[in-house]
Amino acid sequence: MQPVSFEFRGFNHELVEQLAERISKALKGYEFKGFLVGCTFEDYLSDEGKEMLKKKFQPVLVRRLEEGLGVKADYSNADIEILVNFNQDLVYFIVRSIYIYGRYKKYVRGLPQTKYYCFKCKGKGCAYCNYKGVLSEESVEELIAKHALPMFFAKYAKLHGAGREDKDVRMLGPGREFVLEIIEPRKRSVDLKKLEKKINKAEKGKIEVIGLQYCEKEKIREIKGKRNDKVYSALIVCGKEVSDEELKELLAEYNVRQRTPQRVLNRRADIVREKKAKIIEAKKKDSNTIELKIRAEAGLYIKEFVSGDDGRTKPSIAELLGIKCECKELDVIDIIK
Repeated sequence: MQPVSFEFRGFNHELVEQLAERISKALKGYEFKGFLVGCTFEDYLSDEGKEMLKKKFQPVLVRRLEEGLGVKADYSNADIEILVNFNQDLVYFIVRSIYIYGRYKKYVRGLPQTKYYCFKCKGKGCAYCNYKGVLSEESVEELIAKHALPMFFAKYAKLHGAGREDKDVRMLGPGREFVLEIIEPRKRSVDLKKLEKKINKAEKGKIEVIGLQYCEKEKIREIKGKRNDKVYSALIVCGKEVSDEELKELLAEYNVRQRTPQRVLNRRADIVREKKAKIIEAKKKDSNTIELKIRAEAGLYIKEFVSGDDGRTKPSIAELLGIKCECKELDVIDIIK
């Protein structure tokens, strides 16, 4: 939200009226239940002078704004902060974000969780990304936001997920928890049931959102702190045919030492993680293709647990079978609470 300028001519009734009028005009069209006012007085004033003006000027401005806006000041849970800076002769506004909790399912491959900026140009546009700035046409974040933003009269939204799956991995089962942050909303009271229906109808076959509800910002930290085991279905192409006996021998629990996979080394620390994995189901799809159901501790990279990643993951399915193995398709089918 753009700041509002004003002309300082001394602390008087005229200044209060000028500020109240311009602030009320700037906030026209914004829905909010409470506001707070803060003042930064000129640097040359003494601390005593600043404190005196704060006690003398700020309450008068607050009362005038309450009258003009028809909204009471609320210093404990304000939807909008009004910051008057006398050093710059500007008024700044901070509009509190709205937070929406829910779960999403992803039914297609090739869809990232959040906007997939080009790693070469960082979103500016270059030859590598055909000057689009992104490497994917859409994301879960964008599919949800494009329906939410018009209803909240906002321009921006950010999706905070409880972890993330690769863009070529489907998210099935109960769905992944997320919080959608609506940034600088003009409207705050939206029927989330209607929003949920709108998203699911328009994006049917791509994504589905479940259980949308308002929440507080702290919910982001809560969901990001969860470390749930997950159950995966992995379709694996093997270097040669695997016998029924070999498949049966895979059904066990493993203590896996996994060094950061090569494919994510550019954005993850190169460390060794110790995770547990249990193969709970194994079946043959054709002569050299098998399907495994794997329960894994949070943070285990499943594709590398299959391939071995040139020995960086031990043990791996490839090592256990003694042949080359590649994960061709991967789905999250359950999240263990």
